[in-house]
Amino acid sequence: MERKIVQMKEGYNFMNNTCKLSIIEATSLILIVVISHIILDLPNVLLVSASSAAPLNIIYITVLALMFFLIINKLFTHFSGKDIIDVSEFVGGPLLKKIVSLLYSLQLIFIAGILILNFSQTIRTIYLQDMPNWLICLVFILIGIISNLFGFKNVSKINSILMPFILITIIAIFIALFTDFVPERIFPILGYGINETFFLGSTNIFALGGIILLFLIRPQLKDDKAAKKVGIFAILISGVFLLLTVTVLLFIFPFTTGREGVLSVYMITRTIQFGKFFQRVDALFILIWVLTFFSYLAVIMSYVVKITNKNYTPKHNTITVYLTGASIFLVSLIPKDIVQIRFAQNVIYKYSTLIIVFGLTLTIMILGYLKKKKQKRLCSITTENVLKENSDES
Repeated sequence: MERKIVQMKEGYNFMNNTCKLSIIEATSLILIVVISHIILDLPNVLLVSASSAAPLNIIYITVLALMFFLIINKLFTHFSGKDIIDVSEFVGGPLLKKIVSLLYSLQLIFIAGILILNFSQTIRTIYLQDMPNWLICLVFILIGIISNLFGFKNVSKINSILMPFILITIIAIFIALFTDFVPERIFPILGYGINETFFLGSTNIFALGGIILLFLIRPQLKDDKAAKKVGIFAILISGVFLLLTVTVLLFIFPFTTGREGVLSVYMITRTIQFGKFFQRVDALFILIWVLTFFSYLAVIMSYVVKITNKNYTPKHNTITVYLTGASIFLVSLIPKDIVQIRFAQNVIYKYSTLIIVFGLTLTIMILGYLKKKKQKRLCSITTENVLKENSDES
């Protein structure tokens, strides 16, 4: 019993920035968040938005996301060892810190709640027709809570082991579909036109909103160089995986089927057969899917707890974990039907990601940089005045 308590306390050391992550562990944490959305129905959203130009649009938003990250990362070099919550406190004091913390926490909780509801409905549709959605959600959330109670370091290590297996398995499944490809379905390459693909299509950068963790994970990395590597690797791998998924979907299904199918990614796995002995590839996909969501929930909950602990120092971290799990569960109960779920995921999630993950983060970092620059200038002027006074006295 005492040993378990010690393990839990050690696991929560990461909340105080003492738990360092390797580049592989950190990259895996970002990827699990992005991929969890990709293998659900994010490809359908992009197909609706950009039609046959979706692959081109994904390349475009990946470049945009990479440019955005490099700008933010450059600004972060003036705040080594700090995350976005620390920078917000530097910019506007404790009040702004609490506001930014609340917005980031709500973003993570909302995403997790809606995604787990969407996932539970999918599982219920395929296998567990008689089980209510709320019960499936509750089971996954409880597992996420238990994972966190055994420490974040364990979560990150398990995630880094699972991630290569998940990526390789899904890519292998896609390669097995090669003979069924109809490449002509990618035409017209520009889909609805240049405006929808590039200008209006730039809002599809929300698909890579999982990079929100890049602005929270920095204190757990070795240095600024490691943070830069993690960001570049995570964005490029996420972009390539999203591109592969949407392209396969476009090549396998007619456009209208691909964009309207609720379970499109799952459905294409059902078309794979290897002779008479291995015909249920979709079962393997569901296993990968379940493992992905277990890891996803554990990671999201960990970072909500991290943000909370930056504002408050609870006597019992376990209470924060339970409250985070309860919050995610309550969000999952809000949408009452598929229409509300789609609205929450395709509209609210999209624009909250654009505003908070991209807009708010950029604003805070620019203000932090300007304030830092002003302080250095004032310090330089003060130093010059002191030296001048000493020179006059002598």
